[in-house]
Amino acid sequence: MKKNTKKLLFFSSAALLGMYAYNRFVEETAAKKNMLPTENGAYYPWNQGNIFYTKEGNGNPVLLIHDTNPESSSLEWTKITKRLKKDHTVYTIDLLGCGLSDKPGVSYTSYMYVQLITSFIKEVIKEKTDVVATNLTTPSVIMANHMDDTIIDKMILINPASMSLLDQSPCLKSKTKQTLINLPLVGTFIYNLMMNPKFIDKKFREIYYGKKHLISSKIEDAYYEAAHIDNSRGKYLYSSLIGKFMNTNIRHAVKSCKKPIYLICSKEIKNNIKNVEEYSKYNSNVEITYISGCKLYPQLENPEKTYQVITSILKKEL
Repeated sequence: MKKNTKKLLFFSSAALLGMYAYNRFVEETAAKKNMLPTENGAYYPWNQGNIFYTKEGNGNPVLLIHDTNPESSSLEWTKITKRLKKDHTVYTIDLLGCGLSDKPGVSYTSYMYVQLITSFIKEVIKEKTDVVATNLTTPSVIMANHMDDTIIDKMILINPASMSLLDQSPCLKSKTKQTLINLPLVGTFIYNLMMNPKFIDKKFREIYYGKKHLISSKIEDAYYEAAHIDNSRGKYLYSSLIGKFMNTNIRHAVKSCKKPIYLICSKEIKNNIKNVEEYSKYNSNVEITYISGCKLYPQLENPEKTYQVITSILKKEL
């Protein structure tokens, strides 16, 4: 019995040591290339952590907000920023838990981002602004406008999350997954194993881009770096996503919105047309523009076309 106990302790210790070594390896190598741009950047000291943002150009303000994933950052908007800044003051922001912003070990919720977006507009931009957001961040923009419609002028939402997905609530299974990923050693190890370069490449090939030949190794490296910067603390956002704590019902907010809601929809995403058309069922002020040949991130895959659509919307009179 004692012999078996010793073996168990030995193998357990070896496994934990192996996990620790792998976590250290990822920590030391993932951010070596420094792929995330810091030019024109500053930090906004928000009450939940320091928020990295950039400000470029002159003119009416536009706030660009990236998707809500641990590998996401304001890098998503680099190609749009250099075009928009000719006529606008362009702000980009790394959401809490993403990019170069702080990554506290908390449960992330859509409402937390509502508060962040609202505070950033009021305290940094300091005037009513147009907002462009992507996918899982779009509910937070809609709710921020719902709670205070004096801070946002035009809302432009690229491939917004489906309402049926946002209706899903945390359950025992999803909460268990969140708890597992949040564990200090084992959870970080699981996160690091999952968020590997091959996984990032697969997301680009199957979800983010429609045309695989346009994917660059540099942008994949940047997304991998963003997922692991700050000792892989992006895992707390990831655990909140799989725990379904980021979901929020936006139907009433969409229905009661008095201003136009502009949607940009990629046709190549399965069920995407059906998803965005559900928004127009709740509000006749929803305007949809369809883009072909792109998947989730047309602002990366076809920035010129996306820029043209965004600009044409910004020029419209409310």
